[in-house]
Amino acid sequence: MKSLIVFKTHSFPNVSETFIVSNIIETIKKGHIIKIIVDTINSKTNTSQQELVQNYKLMDKVSVMIHPDLKKERNIKALFLLCNPVLCYYFIRYSLYKKKKSLDYIFTLNYYLKYRKAKAFHVHFASAIEPLFELKKIGFLKSKIVVTFHGFDAHFLPTSERLDVLKNDFHNYVECVTVNSLYLKKKLLAKGFTNEKIKIIPIGIDTSFFDANGDNKKESNFFKVITVGRLTELKGQSYGINAIKLLIDKGYKIDYTLVGTGDELESLKKLVVKLNLEKFIHFYGIGSQLEIKKLLSENQLFLMTSTNDKFERSEAFGVVSLEAQAMGLPIIGFKSGGFVETIIEGETGITVNNRDYHEMANQIEFLMNNVEKRLYMGSIARQHIKEKYDISMLTTKYLDLYS
Repeated sequence: MKSLIVFKTHSFPNVSETFIVSNIIETIKKGHIIKIIVDTINSKTNTSQQELVQNYKLMDKVSVMIHPDLKKERNIKALFLLCNPVLCYYFIRYSLYKKKKSLDYIFTLNYYLKYRKAKAFHVHFASAIEPLFELKKIGFLKSKIVVTFHGFDAHFLPTSERLDVLKNDFHNYVECVTVNSLYLKKKLLAKGFTNEKIKIIPIGIDTSFFDANGDNKKESNFFKVITVGRLTELKGQSYGINAIKLLIDKGYKIDYTLVGTGDELESLKKLVVKLNLEKFIHFYGIGSQLEIKKLLSENQLFLMTSTNDKFERSEAFGVVSLEAQAMGLPIIGFKSGGFVETIIEGETGITVNNRDYHEMANQIEFLMNNVEKRLYMGSIARQHIKEKYDISMLTTKYLDLYS
């Protein structure tokens, strides 16, 4: 039976949040009606999945709440809305709950009126939850709420009394909290969330799209290595560059491609120049999903360089690890965050101590010189992702929570 599922997040679409688009599309495929509520609507070009966003007309399903600006306009519209007995009743309840009156309440209630009996609200990033808690507390919102933490929202939860209030709200009004890794679950447990509320549902990918079709990687004069991700401190691309430098100095011919953009772009380019690696390291920029798939098919090894930043925040999961494995690339990465949960150690990938780029270089060298082992790992990686991380299978777990 068709149900209305409302997705709520800060902004849409986003280049780095392919998992939200995948979740929405799979929900549509299951026959449900969806709406997307955001604080900011981004350009339709602000995504690596433009074709999917266009084919499923997702921009037509995006909505943002806008309150009237002019005082006279606000007053007239508010009086009109207060003639609705449902809105008037809950406006009084809202005002009593907040212990003050504001016309913002009536506009918020009116905006959510058409969604109040949706089957479920799925909130991506816990920091996007409001005003759902307030609407639940006054009895206005009838829908179930599912909240998915993705990483930074767990690291930057408030402290002290505000956190206690937030935990109580989650306990009383949220059907289920989902996380993408055991690492992230432990973060929430350390903050005092209850184990019973938290369910691990990994991010999935479309394995029919990311599919190497059983082709082995072609050998060439240059050993081709790739990293995909935002160019930020957390993603740690500088360690990958330093690892490649060690191998170049040994005489190996390596072509290293960095896909993505971000705050660290200029400093990484300067590092490449400083190490005299301009001939060996290439900055691709932002790539669409089709471009990333093609690049993965042309490379032989994926470096997962994610580490931790100045806030001690680590990669909560690492969807690019799934995409690379699905395309038959073994992974070498740091023992950091939830990434380690995406591979089978020694079978589909190899992890080394965090930021130890010397050992990373050693493991790259090992797989360069052991072609049979590398190809075997790639074949196991494809099977691993298809069996455990197919998006349609994982979305079913969300649908179970909605219903």
